[in-house]
Amino acid sequence: MSLLPIDTVLHHLGAVPYFAGLDAPALKALAAQCHTHRLDVGESILLEGEPAEGLYIVLSGKVRVFKSSPDGREQVLIVVGPGETFNDVPVFDGGPSPASADAMGTGTDVCLVPTTVVAQLLATAPVVAASVTKVLASRLRHLTMLVEDLSLRQIIQRVARLLLEESASGASSIQLTHQEMAARVGTAREVVSRALRELESRGAISRKESHAISVDAPALQALLYHLPDKQSG
Repeated sequence: MSLLPIDTVLHHLGAVPYFAGLDAPALKALAAQCHTHRLDVGESILLEGEPAEGLYIVLSGKVRVFKSSPDGREQVLIVVGPGETFNDVPVFDGGPSPASADAMGTGTDVCLVPTTVVAQLLATAPVVAASVTKVLASRLRHLTMLVEDLSLRQIIQRVARLLLEESASGASSIQLTHQEMAARVGTAREVVSRALRELESRGAISRKESHAISVDAPALQALLYHLPDKQSG
C-alpha cells in the first residue's frame, strides 16, 4: 500500500459524480481527508458484513464487488473502474457492507473517503446530496438488469451480454478466464465453457490460442433478444 500524491487524488475526485459540483477549495479540502491505497491482484478491500469505514473510489485499475455463498460460489454484482465508487449504500444508511470487494488487476489504486467526511458533505453541500440520488438510481438500474439476466435469460445470453460489456471499452480482444466469467454471470466454469463453444459455433466470437476472445458485437446483440433453437445445453 502507498500514499498517492494529493494532486493525483484531487484530479480523480473532480471526476467522481458525487463531487463534480464542488469548487476547487472544497475539493482540495476533501482530498486532504482521503486515504489512498495501492493493491495487489486479488487483495481484499472489504468484507461483507463489516462496518463501513467510508466511500471507496477507484483511481486506477478495476475492483470487483461480489457476494459469496457458504460453499464458496461467487456472484459478481459489479465491476468498478476509474472514477467510480463502491460501498456507497452502507455509508448512507449506516448499515454493514452488503458485499465484499477485491482488486482485479495490477496497479489498482483506491481512495477511501471516511464516512464522517461524507456525512459532513451531505449536510453542508446540497450539490453532493443531489448527486447521490442520481448515482444510486443508476446502481439500482444496474442491479435490476442483473436480476433480469439471472432469472430470465439463458446462460448463453448472459455470457453474450458480459462479452458485449467488456468489448465496449474498445479493446481488440477480451482477456477473462472462464472462472471470472462464471462469477460474473452466476454459473459454473464448465457451463461458461459450453456457452463459449456455442457462441463460437454461431460465429459470434472467435478464440485464439492465448485464450483471448474477439467478438462480433452485432451477432452477440442479436442473441440477447432472439436465441435460435440450437441451445447451449
